[in-house]
Amino acid sequence: MIWDEVGDDQFEREKVLLDIEQECLDVYRKKVDNANISRAQLHQELADSEAEFTHLLLLLDERSLPGRPEKMTGTLKEQLESIAPALREMRIRKEEREKQFRAVQGQIQKISAEIAGESEYNDLSSNVLVHGNDLSLKKLEEYQNELQRLQNEKVRMRYSTFVPGTIAKMPSTERF
Repeated sequence: MIWDEVGDDQFEREKVLLDIEQECLDVYRKKVDNANISRAQLHQELADSEAEFTHLLLLLDERSLPGRPEKMTGTLKEQLESIAPALREMRIRKEEREKQFRAVQGQIQKISAEIAGESEYNDLSSNVLVHGNDLSLKKLEEYQNELQRLQNEKVRMRYSTFVPGTIAKMPSTERF
């Protein structure tokens, strides 16, 4: 053996072998620790994805989404991959709904400004902030109804301006 040629005694040999064994154990522990950290991160990512998906369902008042697996099976990576398409779809739906809310709220602000007699209105509908935790179709419909009411009020005001004394003759439920 090498140690015989070098002239190391038995004690030195055992010390070197113990050092090698300890280094191997350290490398193994480090690999196991890294695997545990990776597993914990995957568990957290999966929990975060599921929580975000549930939040988006509630925010948009959706009951469920076709394509979302009801029961998650497989490895953590497979589970993450299985929820990812449904989560992407919900994010897209949220963005689209926010655009709808911004458009309606921007129109409401514009017509409200016109009714209030403001001669200039800065169209900042792209800067309208969508507030609240309700992006449901029901809430959007409420805003659309408010917009319709304001549009009717604006038309009635114009009509009464052009034809004095006729505002009283217009039915209150008339829509233009």
